[in-house]
Amino acid sequence: MMDNQIVISSDDRFADIDSHFRVTAGPGAGKTFWLVEHIKNVLQNTTKLLYTSKISCITYTTIGAEEILNRLGDNLDKVDVSTIHSFLYANIVKPYVHLLKDSSGNMIVNVEDMEGHFENIATQGKIYTWQKQVNNARFISDKKKIKKCLENLDWILEDGDFTLKPRKDYLRKIGKYSIKIEDFPIYKQLYWAEGIIHHEDVLYFSYKILKEHPLILEHISAKYPYMFLDEFQDTNPIQAEIIKWLAKAGTVVGVIGDPAQSIYSFQGASRTDFVNFYLPNQKDYKIENNRRCGKKIVDLLNHVRKNDELIQRSVRNESDYYVHYIECSDDLSQTLSNFHKLRSELGLKNNYCVLTRNNESVKKLKNTELTDIWITLNEADQNRERLLKGLLTAYKLVVDGRNELAVKEVIRSLRTDKNRLIKPPFQDNQYIDDISKRSIAVDLLEFLLNEINQSLNFTLFVFYESLLNFLQSKGYRLKKVANGKFKTTSERSTIQELLDNLILPEEKSTEIRTIHKAKGTEFESVLIYLNDIKEIENLLTPEIDSEVNDDTRILYVAMSRAEDLLCIACPPLEKSYKEKFTNLNIIERQLVTIRV
Repeated sequence: MMDNQIVISSDDRFADIDSHFRVTAGPGAGKTFWLVEHIKNVLQNTTKLLYTSKISCITYTTIGAEEILNRLGDNLDKVDVSTIHSFLYANIVKPYVHLLKDSSGNMIVNVEDMEGHFENIATQGKIYTWQKQVNNARFISDKKKIKKCLENLDWILEDGDFTLKPRKDYLRKIGKYSIKIEDFPIYKQLYWAEGIIHHEDVLYFSYKILKEHPLILEHISAKYPYMFLDEFQDTNPIQAEIIKWLAKAGTVVGVIGDPAQSIYSFQGASRTDFVNFYLPNQKDYKIENNRRCGKKIVDLLNHVRKNDELIQRSVRNESDYYVHYIECSDDLSQTLSNFHKLRSELGLKNNYCVLTRNNESVKKLKNTELTDIWITLNEADQNRERLLKGLLTAYKLVVDGRNELAVKEVIRSLRTDKNRLIKPPFQDNQYIDDISKRSIAVDLLEFLLNEINQSLNFTLFVFYESLLNFLQSKGYRLKKVANGKFKTTSERSTIQELLDNLILPEEKSTEIRTIHKAKGTEFESVLIYLNDIKEIENLLTPEIDSEVNDDTRILYVAMSRAEDLLCIACPPLEKSYKEKFTNLNIIERQLVTIRV
């Protein structure tokens, strides 16, 4: 529970650095600043860090990790900053997954071909093989629904036992047939046999390894005598259990988060995992100040979390812009134009962002078409699709200012077997070592930047031929495109279409994005696009502590990204809704017809 919390500010430092702690801090509280300064404080005063040991700092996103790394400055040699999946993979799964055996004593995963962890993409070939093995092809033939079900699988931990099932149980039912729970692990085993593990498997394997081989906990605890976890409200029961095991093994654990910003229930996260998190002799703190948002925005945020234990105080009283709302029609360009005109009238010229609930709304705001091009490419040639997706993801990462992550993405795309021979779609028997991989990755990024900027409207076929010629000039041979599905698809698709339909899990600089991708960011001005009147209810009658859904908390996260101007775009409102907005000090921005 959250009783007896000690109120601190982001400038406060702990004299006691060897006790477990939990810090509850709302948006704009300066918790990243506090966390970085706490790490520096520990580095200066601890007696627990030895020559081979480090502090582990866990963040929820790679963008969050990058921010902390930048702020740590010269202290990086004694601190490992990573996401929870990266930490668990590097310290548990990669070195120890070979210990997990099946009933016949064989390794569960083909470790010789294991190269990181990947998104769960159910390919046509895997679906066919899986259906053949579980013998359900005669009952269900809707491949799209099967694909959606398999790609939503997750490991659920209940009373110490795991169940593999889709996050939404209704996905199991396809027509009159329900896929059997016991058939899902067979799908996973098809990938494990090839050395491919998915993101969700990292948590599963980490738990299983530590459960069966608890001595490993002592090794990890010795290596990391301190572990601090940011955004802990986004954790799930598997992660929370592993962290408690590490604490019991001797690691000093500190968690920082805000239950009002828990918005990942679709990935198994629950606000109660943070609210109820407890370790022996744990100390509880909270930061009440909001250093980001103007006073009227903080007042509205407090309304949304009025049933919560944390009420914020604005320290930016000089910023007192009204919260506005715009009634919008199907012509969203007019809504966006009015938002920018309002910014101009108020003299706000710095960064802004337009936030909305899902990728479909992002496409609508960007006026781009959503297609199934990547699925079509995967079905045509999964090896080429995997390589192209990695390369274009790297390109988008460079555009987003994340060069090092882009290099890693290209390196990961150049998959090799146990003998370091590069896998298809490259031609056979081409050796590549780690140094050469990084070298060609840098060259490929330069090629991508030059080529794509000139050929957005070129077909994929033309781009692929350029890629083939470039790699050949560097001594690496791609397989040529022969007649078939890939050739047909590549001749009909443009690079622009591929980029428009390539969804990155995180974005750093995009001006129109989903709310989930705005976690950890802040902007001078924010426009929130709500395309359903039901979303207005989350603001008028908020349920910030709901255990059923994240709707109110998602809206809360969006609103709390704004520093000065918060504007809500919504469908036309009835008089009663307008009156409620007025009572909340939200004023109407009259729609001005703007000629473009």
